[in-house]
Parts: sequence; C-alpha cells; structure tokens
Amino acid sequence: MNRRRKHLRIAALFALAPICLLLVWLGWIRQPTVLQAQSHQENDMPSKTFTVAAKGPFRGPLLKSPPVRRAERKKGEEAEEREHPAIRTRVDPDVRQEDIRPTNPPTDVRLIPEQNSDAPEAPGTFTFFRNTTTGDSPALPGAGAPNFSPYEPSVGVNGRVIFYTTNNYASVSGDRGQTYSYINPADNFPADNVVDNVNSGFGGDQYVYYVRTHGLMCWLIQYNPDNANNTYRLAVARSQADILNNTWLVYDFTPATFGLNTPPAGASGIWLDFPDLSVSDNFLYFTANYFPRRTSNVGPPTCTLACPNGACPAGCANCTGCSSIGSIIARIPLSNLVQGTGFSGNFFNDTGHSSLRLTHGAHDTMYWGAHNSNTQMAIYRWPESTTIIPAPNNVNHAAYTLATPPTPVRGSYVATCAGGTNFTSNSDDRILGAWVANGVIGFMWDVAQGGGFALPHVEVVRFNESDRTLLPGGQGQIFSNSIAFGYASVHPNDRGHLGGTIAFGCGGNTGNPGVAAWIADDFNNNTITPLETLGASFGNRAQGRWGDYFATRIYSPFGNTWAGTGFTLNTPLARDHRFVWFGRERDMPSATNVIFVSLFNSTGYEDGTLFHPYNTIREGHLATMAGDTISISAADYHEPQVLSRPSRLERLGSSGTVKIGP
Repeated sequence: MNRRRKHLRIAALFALAPICLLLVWLGWIRQPTVLQAQSHQENDMPSKTFTVAAKGPFRGPLLKSPPVRRAERKKGEEAEEREHPAIRTRVDPDVRQEDIRPTNPPTDVRLIPEQNSDAPEAPGTFTFFRNTTTGDSPALPGAGAPNFSPYEPSVGVNGRVIFYTTNNYASVSGDRGQTYSYINPADNFPADNVVDNVNSGFGGDQYVYYVRTHGLMCWLIQYNPDNANNTYRLAVARSQADILNNTWLVYDFTPATFGLNTPPAGASGIWLDFPDLSVSDNFLYFTANYFPRRTSNVGPPTCTLACPNGACPAGCANCTGCSSIGSIIARIPLSNLVQGTGFSGNFFNDTGHSSLRLTHGAHDTMYWGAHNSNTQMAIYRWPESTTIIPAPNNVNHAAYTLATPPTPVRGSYVATCAGGTNFTSNSDDRILGAWVANGVIGFMWDVAQGGGFALPHVEVVRFNESDRTLLPGGQGQIFSNSIAFGYASVHPNDRGHLGGTIAFGCGGNTGNPGVAAWIADDFNNNTITPLETLGASFGNRAQGRWGDYFATRIYSPFGNTWAGTGFTLNTPLARDHRFVWFGRERDMPSATNVIFVSLFNSTGYEDGTLFHPYNTIREGHLATMAGDTISISAADYHEPQVLSRPSRLERLGSSGTVKIGP
C-alpha cells in the first residue's frame, strides 16, 4: 500500500460545524417506531413474543495471538457444528436442464497490481484502502491437516475499531485493521481459563454486525448441542471502549425460547444452526434453521424426528443427514440493547422454509427470502410498525440447476482444483447474499454446474421493492467457463451501490481457490463484473471444503466504502484470513482525520462525523489515532480527561478539563 494510503483520514469543513450541529439539535432525531395493532389478511402471520434477560457484563483480557485451533473430527465421527445438514429445495418437474442457460456474458476476474505511486488516480479506480490478514490459529500438537471445519469469516466496523470473527476465534483491531488482538470464544464469558459451560461448548458459527445508528457491536455465537438443547448467544458491546476492553452483555436463546420443546433429557433434541444477523432502523434481527438432534456423534447419524419432504426414510433411521424442519426469525428492539436491559421480542416460526436470509440496507421494513423451488422464491416483509408478518410473495423466476433427490446435495457441486480437491464440495443453494437498496430487493446463492454452465456459479435475482415482482432483466449469473464461483456476500453503501466478496477459482484440475472483492455501481452500470482479486491461494484443503459464508459491511463512518472478509491458504495448514477495506478512488478518506464531539447530539447515532458527532470527549478520544484532530463544540462537558495519544484539540468548551498527554 503506498504512502498516501498509510494514514487514512477524513477532512471536514470547520465552518459548517455550528450550522450542522444546530440542525441536529433542532430536529434530526430518530423517533422510535410505535407498534400499532392493525387488521390483516387471512394468510398474514402473527408473530409470537419471547422474553430474554441480560447477563453480565463479562470482561476479559485480549490475547496476543490466536487461540489454539480446536481438534478436528476423527474418522467416523460426525461433528455437528461443522457440517450444516444439506438443504433440499424442491425441483420443478417441468424444468429441462438444456433450457438452463446464462443470461449475461461471463464474469471477468481482474488482478489488481500493487500501486506504488502517490499520483491521483481516476475517481472510478477500484481501490483497496486496507488489505491485511488477521492471523491463523495454531493447530494442536500432532494434529493433521484441517479436514472439515469451515472458516466463515464475519466483520463489524466502528471507526478505527474492527471486530473480526472466524470459525475458531474473534479478533479486535484498534488501528483500522493494521494490527490485531484475539479472543477465545470458547472461554470468554467469563475468560477464566475454563471452557464456558454452555451446552457442549463453542460451536464455531459466528456472525457480526455493527449497528452504526445505535453504536452497538452485535456478536452472534452458536454453541454445540448437548443431549437436549443448544444455545444462540447474542453478545453486545455498546461502545468502542467495550470492544477494545473485551466487555460484553449477553443474551441467550435456546429452542425453548421459541416454543420448540425438546424431548426429555437423554433423547434427541432440537438444534439451532446457521446464523444470520441484520438490522432495520429500530430492530435487530437474527435467523436460525432448526434440525432434529442426531442421537450419536459416532458412525452413521440417526434421527428420532421425521424429516420433511421425503429427504430421509421414515423416522430418519440411519439416514445420510437430516434436512431442516424449519426456520426462526427473531426481532429485538435496539433501544433495549442500547440501555443494556432485558427485553421482549417477537419471532416467527416458518415451518415451510429453511435458511432464511435477511436483507442488508433495510429501514422501516425488513425483507428476507427463501426458495419454494428452483423456479420460485418466497419474499417476506416485516414492517417495523406491526407485529404482523404479511403473507409472502411467491415470485417465479428462470430455473437454475438443482441436484435431483435422492442424490445428496452436498458433493454435487464440482470445481476440481490442483491435486484433485473440490473447494465447492460443501455448497448448496441456500441464499447467502441479500440486500435492499434504491427500490430493489436482491438475493444471491450458489448453483451447481449443469445446463449451459460448466462449473459452479452464483445466481443473482432482483425484485421490485414496491410489489416484489421480478425486475425486467433482473436475473443473472456470476459465472465463467473456466473458473468456479461461490460464497458471495453483499452490502449496499450509502448511495445504494453494492459491494461484496466472493470465492473463485479451480477448473479442470488446475489452480487453487482465491477470494475477490467486487463493486456494482454507476461506474460499471451496476454489473458485478469485473471482480477485483484480493489474494490468490498457494495451497489447498486436504478434503476441499472451503467454507459456508463470507461477510461484507459498510465501513462506518465512511459510508460509501466497504469492509469485507475472505481467506486464502498459504499451505493446506495455514489459513490467511483477510480483512479488506475497499471502494472507489473518489471515496478515499482524506489525509486529515477530524473526530467531532458535541454534547448536543441526542440522535443515538454517533460515529464522530460532522453530522453525527460523539457526545462525550472520552468517546472522541477513543476514536482517534495518533495525529488526528478532535473538534469539540463549545459546552461544559464535566469530564476530566487525559488524552493519552498525541492528538490536537481544535476547539474546546468554555469549561471542563482536557489535557494533552505525553
């Protein structure tokens, strides 16, 4: 990265500060949504209520290096937390494989050369503002090559503070992704050198989202099932200081929270799995598939609950895997999380679909989607103003390739890499990317080779937000005749343009998988091509499984840029987890970074920008890096504060004590 990008700063016009802050004071305050009873149609679906108490806060030390990687499964064992049961979508019997064809040109993957010049570049130049690795977990002594556990990286960004999770650890950066400290999720609540006593322990799946409108870092953690239960834990940090100090309030959810009564102790129970997390203006949402709990971790899995859609034999005895029984979507008031209190939320149990995917970019209505078949989607919506979920819109689209039962879905995707491994071996057609922006709802998912497609690829389908109808030309593919694609993530920026990350590579027993970032905006006519390469793998996995999901978020407070995740492999044992901050050259942060502070910001939205300043000097100070300027509006803050980093004060209130530290 060149000198001009080493210190990323934002410039501001000081003359505008009093005017903008006055506007904030006079009325730029979000009003909470009032839930109203309203009439609904016969097929509309009332949600149910649940109540959860807050626990903590828990505070623990950060580690200097990643925790030791968990032991891999032994031959013959079924590690449930590492093998999502296959999702089986109904096949439309009228579809002919020969009719499945691309609807757009092949996708171009472009290598980004290292930029060594400080000269200005064109506004539309794809630019990496940061491209770093978070580190790898060391393997247990004597452990072989990792043979099954996925990586599943996720990220949240609050100014200079980055919170990044993988399937084995969490990491924290206080300098915009340049260096990292680490958290062991298996021992953090509390961090006392004793594995947390939650069911059968930490399960691997984690998902992160920073709620910039309320200053919350939300961390969803999945625990392994025991004989009759498992837990989803929502950990919440309410400030940058909390993240940097590893301080969290936690809220626990089990199947019983949602009325999924488990069988007696010692029998098979219900397993919550495959998390998703997103927000609207006033609510946090998460989803979970729920499955029958396998009765044994050794040998062929058996199930005591019947599986739907004929996926397994009656009673699921000795089946090859059980499909999801259904899905839960839960809605949580953000105001309670800000206050650190327990809450009553709402949830909906969808017994007809699995792997619901929430849209990023929602405001007063949350949308999500699920497959009815390989030619039809169900699009749901949940307005903030009601507890009623309207009946979904069932919308037809062009067919995509789907393995026909009883052929197992897992293993039907084939992208052969060097050495004969298959990095798409664990893919299926669950939706992985979803967004709503500029009047469009969109979804992305992996599709197997077949029809006119030589290799696995990604389907992209877009709908009108107003009536959920398929847009003209609204279906396309990220594909190539020589490169496979999968695991796409997406998030809209403040303009409503799209950015994301995606895995690619491996066709015809050549090459290794890599990870790429992409942007769809006004510079490329909103097409997801070309893809800009983040890194190339120099090794591959022993058994080929590459992952289950990536993540992309807005890089707050630079709302037209993105933070994304992915990984490469330096050897079959060494994982290179990537954190990337990317965007267009026009949105590059300025060389001068100003952090704004004002007592008069009562919006609940604080990111240190001119329009949404922090309302305490302490918060402003925590947001700075060496050389930053803190602009403090005139007021009496009553908070003695020593600035421990060499920062420059542009303005200060009429009273209050602030000193410059050494």
